[in-house]
Amino acid sequence: MDSQLLRLNPPNNLSIKPLHSPHFPSFAAPSFIRLSSLSFPSATVTGSACKRIRCAMKSYKLSELSHVEVESLKARPRIDFSSIFSVIQPIVDDVRSRGDAAVRVYTEKFDKVKLEKIVENVSELPYPELDPTIKEAFDVAYDNIYAFHLAQKSVERSVENMKGVRCKRVARSIGSVGLYVPGGTAVLPSTALMLSVPAQIAGCKTVVLATPPGQDGNICKEVLYCAKKAGVTHILKAGGAQAISAMAWGTESCPKVMVLCQLFSVLEF
Repeated sequence: MDSQLLRLNPPNNLSIKPLHSPHFPSFAAPSFIRLSSLSFPSATVTGSACKRIRCAMKSYKLSELSHVEVESLKARPRIDFSSIFSVIQPIVDDVRSRGDAAVRVYTEKFDKVKLEKIVENVSELPYPELDPTIKEAFDVAYDNIYAFHLAQKSVERSVENMKGVRCKRVARSIGSVGLYVPGGTAVLPSTALMLSVPAQIAGCKTVVLATPPGQDGNICKEVLYCAKKAGVTHILKAGGAQAISAMAWGTESCPKVMVLCQLFSVLEF
């Protein structure tokens, strides 16, 4: 399967202006070129250097492959985590042993923030002030996510197997869950909604959201707004291995969770 790509080196006088998101004016927006304003009649573009590149997707005929070759092609890439574990394991063990004190040390080391209080009770925090447009965007997202997951909620079913004998299928919520929301250079309030809304619908009593603090030691106000709206009970102001360990083992101020969720993965303890 062949395809052709055009690599365009724009001329010096080509003006490219960023398109800013109306919902998140404070976030950096990528730069775009409106392609409808450009034409590519041939392999060369006036005032620009344009090269045509041919690329191909490698294909195989199943009938010509041996069993070993088929299994090799089906195998997923493997990552060697041994070097990562040698760095992470001491942090996990330290947090398990020293609790809050260790979390403070690693937050200061990696996030350059010195904290006195690492866990906030969400019910005690006021709603942050947001730009009305941003707030509306979060509210719409919340309603959409809530409606989608509510439709997946299991309904209690009862079956009478025989006279006087009834069997039920009942879904019960997990008592405590931990949610990991990235922060720092890539704050993702949308992740806070996508993780916490299902926990809210399920009826989880304890919901701990971990996210790295800002340079001022505070929680990102967009993440805080989403957390309060979606029923989060505690916010752990930490990230990385120290946050995962604190939620997995529990500390003096951070509740121990039974299940830890982040985008694309779930860990059970």
